[in-house]
Order: sequence, then structure tokens, then C-alpha cells
Amino acid sequence: MKKLIASLFGVRATAAVAQRAPASSRDNPLTIEDGSDNATRRQLVQVLLRDAVRKYGIPPRWIDCQMMVVSSRSRGPGMYVRLVVRQWDDRLLNYAHAFQTALMVEITRFEPQASQWLHGISWQLEVADSCPYRTMPDKSFWADPARPAPEAPQRSHMAAPAATASASAARQAALAPAPMSAATAAAAAAPIIAALSQSQAQQPAPAPSASRAAATADSDAMKDLESLFKIRDQELSKGGDGGPAVGYESTQPSPL
Repeated sequence: MKKLIASLFGVRATAAVAQRAPASSRDNPLTIEDGSDNATRRQLVQVLLRDAVRKYGIPPRWIDCQMMVVSSRSRGPGMYVRLVVRQWDDRLLNYAHAFQTALMVEITRFEPQASQWLHGISWQLEVADSCPYRTMPDKSFWADPARPAPEAPQRSHMAAPAATASASAARQAALAPAPMSAATAAAAAAPIIAALSQSQAQQPAPAPSASRAAATADSDAMKDLESLFKIRDQELSKGGDGGPAVGYESTQPSPL
């Protein structure tokens, strides 16, 4: 009986172990040792990640890369790329999806068979004290509509202030009143004076109280005209050297 048991379990088991060839580490899909296919894939992903970070101007220390060997029932053995965020920054989180998509495009371009072994990309936040949000907000916070992400800048930051300043200067120049010449002031005041004269000529003889009220109104109108001409004269008398403007010097008698 012992010989039978030994022949059934011991000898056959030993023979089966002797006949089984050792699997190569390169062909083993569950290892990531140096020289294996997964090690080569890990090196490829790390190089492409560094290139993407450099291309988009992200500080290199903000993102690390880790490769995980997994075995899925539906897809079989493969790998996951884990991107570890070391520095909190709202800009990085806003564009995390775009960065992930760009990285997948680069991986597929260099390794067309990546869809067979790359199961996906995951993110892990290890931002330590750089994150300002330490506790969860009240549940009413999620009831408010989400704010849209800021649009990408379309022009440089150096050109924006200059363009804004030039636009503001042009707007002020358009709104600023032009210097009033003597002819322009006279032409502007002529209709007012004519209207006053015509109204005085057409009005019948007023009562004493009405006459005083009309005289007061005319006096106010004349004061307004005098103020207008006074302001005009002050503006025109401002020369570069403090003297009167050209064409507005004091009247001199003509020589005989």
C-alpha cells in the first residue's frame, strides 16, 4: 500500500516538478523585475510623463509616477499607472483630465498595443499641508451650481495692460472736450443771444412783477454767458510759457 501511495503521489509529483520548466521572468505578466516586459513598459511611461510635464510647464516635483501590476478577471493581467500629486494647486486639478488624456495619447503613439496591457490611470493626492481644504463643507455647499472653470488665456499678460491702457486713453480722448476757439464760442453763443433778443422784442408789456421776474431770468442768462466766455478765455490764455495764446494778445494801436 505504501509503495502504491508513493508511486501515485511521490514519484509522479517529483517527475512532474522535474518536467516543469522554470518560467522566465520576462514572460511572467505579474512581475515588474528588471528585464521583464512590465519593466520596459514602466520605463516608457515614466519617460513620457517627464516629457509631458516639461512640455506643459508643470513643475516636475508636483507629479510622481508609480506602476502597479494587476490581474483582472475580465481583462487578464496588466498594469495601472498611478499619478501621485505632491503639490496642491487649483490649476493642476482643473486640467487633470486634459493632462491624463494627453498622456494617454503619447503612450498609445509610442506603444500601439498599450490598450491590451494598460488598464487605466489613477490619481492619488499626497499634498501634505499644501492643501487649504482640510475639512468637508456643509452639505448645502453641493446644492449650489458649480462654477465654470476659467477660460485659458488667449494673449500674453504683458500685452494685456498695454492694450487696456491704450484703450482707456483712446476712450478718454474721445470723451474729452476739444479746446473751444473764439469763433466756435461766438457761434455757440449767437443763437442764445438771438433767442433772448427775439423773446424780449415779442413779449408784450409785462406787469411790474412779471417784468421783474423776466429781468431776473435775463440777468441769470447773461451771467451764464459771462461765465461761459470767462472759462473760454481762461482756457485759451494757457500758453506754454504762461503768456497769452497766439492770436489772443492784448490789442495794440496800429502804427501810422
